[in-house]
Amino acid sequence: MKNRGGLFLLFLAACVSNAPEEFNSIKAGTWNALTNETAGYSISYPNELEVERSRDGKDVIFRYNGYPIICVNFVDSIEGRKRGLWIKHSPAGNILLDGIQGHKYDYIHYDAIFGMPVQSYVIDHKGKQLGLEFRKSGDLGPVLEKIYNSFSLTKQ
Repeated sequence: MKNRGGLFLLFLAACVSNAPEEFNSIKAGTWNALTNETAGYSISYPNELEVERSRDGKDVIFRYNGYPIICVNFVDSIEGRKRGLWIKHSPAGNILLDGIQGHKYDYIHYDAIFGMPVQSYVIDHKGKQLGLEFRKSGDLGPVLEKIYNSFSLTKQ
């Protein structure tokens, strides 16, 4: 029985995908701005990313060649648990996101059996949690760093 558990864990580890390597070398010459009125933030992103908004307007996914490289989630703790977000994990450290203190989480996010490494930068905002997530492990690199630094809460 022990072997089956080990094989299952090995299978799950094999189903973890990393961000496309070529993302690290994009030139990112043209930048766009996105403002999310529902969640109350704005962010800049390179033209190479495709934007997908949730139906309710509170969450956004930025894709590079189909891969969800960045997600911005605005959730309460119940929804965050259901979706397998950072709420189920222990913080890896403290962060500042637009000058607001929060936490960083490093974990593997699974959709069914497929997983991806995630770095979530999370703050409390408007009675919920607002998380800027990079679906990548290790160093963010210059493009993702610029996106992180562009993140700002909108005045309401």
